[in-house]
Amino acid sequence: MSYFITGGRKTEIQEILSDLESLKSEPNYREAVALNIEFFKAIRYPISYFWWAIFRAPRIRRNRAKIVELGDLPLPRWQWAILKTLSEFEAGVPAMLLPIRQRIVAELGRLKETQKGPIVVSSLGCGGMELERQVMYELVRTRFNLPVVFVGVDYSPIVPDIVTSKFNSLLSKGLVQVRTLSHLGADDLRSLKLQVTSHMFSVVLLSTNAFELKDLPGNSFNLVYHTRLKHHLTCEEGRELDEMATHLAPKVIEFDDLFSIRTFVLASIFAWRFPAGLGGQIFSYLRSLSKKESMYRQSKDWRVDIIYTKPIWSYLRIYDRAEVRG
Repeated sequence: MSYFITGGRKTEIQEILSDLESLKSEPNYREAVALNIEFFKAIRYPISYFWWAIFRAPRIRRNRAKIVELGDLPLPRWQWAILKTLSEFEAGVPAMLLPIRQRIVAELGRLKETQKGPIVVSSLGCGGMELERQVMYELVRTRFNLPVVFVGVDYSPIVPDIVTSKFNSLLSKGLVQVRTLSHLGADDLRSLKLQVTSHMFSVVLLSTNAFELKDLPGNSFNLVYHTRLKHHLTCEEGRELDEMATHLAPKVIEFDDLFSIRTFVLASIFAWRFPAGLGGQIFSYLRSLSKKESMYRQSKDWRVDIIYTKPIWSYLRIYDRAEVRG
């Protein structure tokens, strides 16, 4: 067993536990910290993690609205580690983003046929923007010839550094420009459209809560989407997000993972070497909907498609105002 707790992995777990201990005196985080401390103590050894997964994880999932993962706590170092690990997984396993990447590229292709000016899309809870990087490379490959502005919204203070490093290659080729804003009003949005120059892509990082966009005029964007965001929200916040997104764009795409024992086991295996990332993956999956629960989100306005792409099952939930009115 000593193999699993030597070197970097053992040190990382100890440092995570130490940082969590420093938050125990904060009333707002006490319950979340206790849950995380229990998890990170369990993953020191395979046998204790196996016990946690069999006996504790199902009970935690039944009360999953209270799950707060390490990346949602005010610990920037571990927010960075989790986002970096997730981005590397998404880059290394393209199937993780394939369903929504295909839909976004198809929608941009459709918009290109009718749009005169630049296409403006918004990613709510954009994280490290690995999805956008993959979309850009696909558009370059297909010789897309209309400027696209990607407005990424995320309140995490470490996102700008991660995103800038991720787009280094495209920046060096002059294909993209990246800027950071703390506020986006209607006038700012108009200016962004006018400032698109010779760059094929523009990335605008909005360092704020996604709900700050609710005061923008209707149809401010051609497309709004979010990836693995909804399961971080309460039911009421989810309804508010739907209402805001369908106000901001005529088409909205929601993408998230489906919970399954198979996915839980695979995440445990592949993320085992990265303790912070493992915590993010496992708590994230425990929050995810089951296939049956995802179908409850289908309505006359929203269509749900279940995706069985290996290795992770997921769903797409799509709103299209043209279809709703049709």
